[in-house]
Amino acid sequence: MNRMESGGYVYGPSRFGKSRGIKWFVRTALEERFGFSVPLVVWVRRPDMHVSETEFWRDLLLASNFLFTNEPQRIRTRGGLRGLFRSRMVTLAKSAQSNYVVLLIDEAQDMTLREWQWLLGLQNVLDYDGFRLSVFSIGTQQIGYQHDYLAKSGNAHIAARFFVLHSKFHGIRGRDELRFVLDGYDRESEWPDGSGASYLQHFSPEFFSMKKRLADCTDTLWRALEDLLPVDIRRRFERDEKEVEVPMKHVALSVEEALWHLADGEEWDNVTSYESWNQIIARTGFQGHMRAIAHLG
Repeated sequence: MNRMESGGYVYGPSRFGKSRGIKWFVRTALEERFGFSVPLVVWVRRPDMHVSETEFWRDLLLASNFLFTNEPQRIRTRGGLRGLFRSRMVTLAKSAQSNYVVLLIDEAQDMTLREWQWLLGLQNVLDYDGFRLSVFSIGTQQIGYQHDYLAKSGNAHIAARFFVLHSKFHGIRGRDELRFVLDGYDRESEWPDGSGASYLQHFSPEFFSMKKRLADCTDTLWRALEDLLPVDIRRRFERDEKEVEVPMKHVALSVEEALWHLADGEEWDNVTSYESWNQIIARTGFQGHMRAIAHLG
């Protein structure tokens, strides 16, 4: 379906890779879905943000890579900044020869009712002028409470506008997904940019030339991850008949440490042994993090 929704949100525990994964792939996904370049503005909402309307629009302007970076500082009225951001959205849409633009809000669980109201007003103005603004949010499970709060506090129209769609962001589930990730380090990556070399080829050219591949370590690494799961959490996965799900953050940190060991000249078999993976994963704080998010289901 190629329908352009007014908004939606993606939620999941911290360190599952939501922000990076969505920001890296959402633009490509949108272009593939609609068949044209879709202007995308990514705004990371600061949790310590003092929510005044002037600061709100100023932050959004800076997130949109507004060309005249000093202009938002000179304009002090909320109406002036609101109008400037509205014009920025129109400019971005027209530059893509479209009437559509997407705003992606990261850390959206901290958004306030006033901020959603300001975005609703912007969306209405743009719609009146013939432009579509979709607002999609990324946040922890707490963002789901916003939908309930808005619906029960007389603001169901805002909930219907910005929370009409939602999807859970999963961690890595099972060996097949882990193998896919590791294959990315082996082949489907480039470091440094423009080098034509994958991460493994860059950090360990000798073993790469010997056809050693991280993807071949899938079973060993997955076994180490499962064995490090706190017993009560492992039993919960078994009780609920769910596949074990681990955060991307800890997999990435573990692979990165292994690559540095290889770059330092350590032997492949030593670095990629079960004992080595077990120690590396433990140093990432994997067990403590799994306990911290266990109640989130």
